[in-house]
Amino acid sequence: MQIGFIGCGKMAEAMISSLLDAAIVKPSMIIGNDVDTRRLQALKRRYGIRSAIGKVEVARYSSVIFLAVKPYQMHAVLEEISDSVTSKHLIISIAAGIPLSLISATLSRARIVRTMPNMPCLVSGAMTVYCMGPRTRKADQTVVRKLLGSFGASLELPERLFSAVTALSGSGPGFFSYMLNEMVKGAVLAGLSRKSALELAEQTMLGTARLLLTTKMDPETLVSTVATPGGTTAAGLQVLAKHKVDSALQEMVQAAASRCSELANSASQSGPLPAAGQRKAR
Repeated sequence: MQIGFIGCGKMAEAMISSLLDAAIVKPSMIIGNDVDTRRLQALKRRYGIRSAIGKVEVARYSSVIFLAVKPYQMHAVLEEISDSVTSKHLIISIAAGIPLSLISATLSRARIVRTMPNMPCLVSGAMTVYCMGPRTRKADQTVVRKLLGSFGASLELPERLFSAVTALSGSGPGFFSYMLNEMVKGAVLAGLSRKSALELAEQTMLGTARLLLTTKMDPETLVSTVATPGGTTAAGLQVLAKHKVDSALQEMVQAAASRCSELANSASQSGPLPAAGQRKAR
C-alpha cells in the first residue's frame, strides 16, 4: 500500500508519525506534497518519507491519498489531480465541511471516504468519524479502519450527521479546553498556582474520560455519584444551574453544527471557497 498526502500540515504529520509508529507502512511507502517546500523537506528528513514536486506525482505514486488541505484549497487541488486519479485510488478527505458529492463531482472514478478527525490526532488520541462514499468497496472499509486506528479511535456515521460530528468532536477539544481553562482560573482564585491547577485539571479531565470509556457509565450517573447532597460538587453544580450553563453548552454545540452546515452548503453551491482572509464576515 502506497500512501500519499496532499497537504502536510500538523494533522498530516501526526497521521504520518502514527502510521509509521504502528508499522502499517514503511517510510518509503509514504509520499507527500505541500505548498511549503521547507516544511515538506523537514518531514522528509524527520520521517524518511518521499517528497513530491507536485500533487500529480502524489496521485501517480499512491493507491491511497489523504486530502489534507484547507477547505478553501480543495477545489483547486481536485482540478489539478483529476486526470491522474482513477478507480484504483482510495481518496480519504479530512477537510471539514467538504461533502462527498463535491469531491466525487471532480474525481468521478475514485473511491472516496470523508473523515472528520480532531486535534488529539497529534498524540494518537483522535476521535475520527468517517463515511464511505458510494463507489467504495467492503475491503476499503477495512483499510480505512486500519489507517484511522493508528492515530486513535474511529466511528462510521452517515454523512448527514457530519455537521453535528464536527461540532462535537471536531470543535470539542476547543470547547473542553475553554471550560478547563476557566476552571483553572477559579482554582487560582481559590489559592492554587496556575501550574498546580493545570496539572490537577488536566489529569482530572483525562481520568474522567478514561473512567467513562472504561466503565461505560452514563455521564449523568457519574454526576449524581460524585455530587452527594450538601457536598462540594453539589454546591458547584448549583452555580451552573443558576447561570443555565446546561442550556449554554447545548446551544454552543448547535451553533457550531449550524455553522458547519452553512460552510458545507457554501462549498457545494458557490464553487471555489474564498481564502480565509477573503471571506465575508457574518
